[in-house]
Amino acid sequence: MTKINNKLLILVVGDIDQWIASGRDLPRIAQTRFCAFSELTAVLLAELQPDIILCPLLAENFDVLDIVAVLDFFEFPGRIRALAPPFPNPEIITREVKVEFPSLDFDIIEVRPGPKLRTH
Repeated sequence: MTKINNKLLILVVGDIDQWIASGRDLPRIAQTRFCAFSELTAVLLAELQPDIILCPLLAENFDVLDIVAVLDFFEFPGRIRALAPPFPNPEIITREVKVEFPSLDFDIIEVRPGPKLRTH
């Protein structure tokens, strides 16, 4: 049986303002923090020291290439996982990121549409 890592911290980067404006609350998930792309700074990364960053592949005001460029600049040592609905050839994007930012641990997680996330 795999042991659960209770110290793993996940930072979710996204369109937080848009999420809240749509009437949804941010979910409360243990060991998970949320921030807008504009809040992704060296100070925040140093303070939180996330193990994994989750982000959308494409958002209204940024995309995954914007995020990985910032994380590469800050020399982020953890894992970066972009969330996206299933689409043809995600390997093309993964390969592009790995060529431009070879020091980053990047991959895409395909998320199939499902019921809305419950926030309480």
